[in-house]
Amino acid sequence: MQMPAVSAQTGLHLHAPENDPGGFLKKPPPPFRSGNSPFAMIKRTPVWLVFALFFFWKIALFLLSTQPVPANDAFFYDGAVINYLLHGGYYNPSVVLAFPISGAHVFSAYPPFYQVPLLAWMMVFGTSAASAIALHLFLLGLYLLVLLAILRRLQTPAWCVQIAGLFLLTLTFHDRPDTFAQLLGMLALYSWIRSRRIFSDGAEAPAGIWTWLMVLFVVLSLATGLQIGATYCGIVTLGTIAACRLGRERLPLFPLLTMFLVPVALVLLVKTALPQAWAGFQENVRQTPTLTGFRVPYPEEIMKVARTVPAIILVALMLPLSWFTQRPDLSVNAGPRFSLVLLPTLLAALGVMAACLCFLAANSVGTIANYLQPLIVASYLALCASAFPGRRWLRGQIACLLLLVLLGAVRALGMTTWGLACARDVSYSSAVQRVRAELEKQPPNSPVVLSSAFLYEAARHTNVQSIHCDWLIDVRHGGQRSLDLEGLFNQKPVQLVLTQFDYYRRFQAVLESARSDPRIQSIQIEDTATIRTPDSIPKFQRVVQHISWAPIIVKISWK
Repeated sequence: MQMPAVSAQTGLHLHAPENDPGGFLKKPPPPFRSGNSPFAMIKRTPVWLVFALFFFWKIALFLLSTQPVPANDAFFYDGAVINYLLHGGYYNPSVVLAFPISGAHVFSAYPPFYQVPLLAWMMVFGTSAASAIALHLFLLGLYLLVLLAILRRLQTPAWCVQIAGLFLLTLTFHDRPDTFAQLLGMLALYSWIRSRRIFSDGAEAPAGIWTWLMVLFVVLSLATGLQIGATYCGIVTLGTIAACRLGRERLPLFPLLTMFLVPVALVLLVKTALPQAWAGFQENVRQTPTLTGFRVPYPEEIMKVARTVPAIILVALMLPLSWFTQRPDLSVNAGPRFSLVLLPTLLAALGVMAACLCFLAANSVGTIANYLQPLIVASYLALCASAFPGRRWLRGQIACLLLLVLLGAVRALGMTTWGLACARDVSYSSAVQRVRAELEKQPPNSPVVLSSAFLYEAARHTNVQSIHCDWLIDVRHGGQRSLDLEGLFNQKPVQLVLTQFDYYRRFQAVLESARSDPRIQSIQIEDTATIRTPDSIPKFQRVVQHISWAPIIVKISWK
């Protein structure tokens, strides 16, 4: 099917081709020009401006305060590569108490592809926490470029892209394999759009290589993060079926089957040829807090999801309301183009949100659906601008989206204000120097419990037995506090070196319970922060958290 050229300014005024499947292009309306948009004032600004400002903010935050501070499970994924580079074994000794295979033989608790860029990066830039943060900042930058390439390929109006770019401020945690998995997933979406004729502007016919690149990137995303890879697999599958049907193309059945069968074959290969690695993966499956079993969502979980992906919730409410009240006009090609991207991504995001409220950890919404939010917002606004005639209705929705940006950007604002104040109080370098000094004076083979952010430094020290504070014991049975208390008495650490987040999140109560135990002679707690951090204030703990490098040093004398 020969597709017409798309307007470079709006991407929305298309003349009907000779063969019009579905009758979408019979009566093209006047083009939706930038001057008619609700935000004509930004029509001369570059389409990438908000994305560039966001990334500049990220770089400045990193240079001034080394944020974001690695989350509590970051070293779980990074530790094996660091141990390999420093000591020669591909396993993570800090988690050996809960994961005997991944902690002492071969790290196989999670799909391994993330460790490929991590190894290459740390061979050049070192194994410090700052190096790990810089890697994820680099991966985030690549994600932004691919997302921009997708929106440009769709000929999304600049004002839609810039409003959608504001929701990048909700991406404040990115220190797990998820960042790399999201980059691969976005590359899969870009390849999918390039592979289908309905998205073509008529200047070039889609090459078959893009379909196979889509398959490759989905498989690699699955090999990096199972849940994220599965999400993108569902998006491109639904999108391919819909695009082929609307565009009267032949369904690429063999590539789609390959996309499903290759991961299954890889799993069977690991299970049969690498039984120890498979057993290591099973260790994590049995203990992971990600799968919680079916539950009724708690109010706190609902609030967390609403704060993380507010725009997705708004779009899910407004799309059917707009459809039935505004009489959509799909006589231009832009309608189907944007809806083909919007509907699969929106359905996938809503599925993830429902799963996070019912049987997945609520935090998963920030590592999966949150990265889809800018694409969903841009596609929805472009669809509304082209298919729904009501300008007042569109302005009202834009106003709501801008208010939701303020809700989603609360932690970003906290990192920029309170976080910089915390960095001025205790910087990354001074925190690492204090941790180094504490570790160097410990007797040989002393057990020391550390937060993930400080394990990067502890990995260099061979005189101590570094223990990840989240994995003091097998966590399959019992409540979290009782398990931490049991692990504390089992390991008898001489010291705990904790972030503000980990101390106030779980260990403050554990240590209070341990004080009265006759096996403990004394507990000394030193908070190196001289200004109060949000983690130390209960009413701020769930709003702005984990922005301080100031360690809390706990010394325990055992009888």
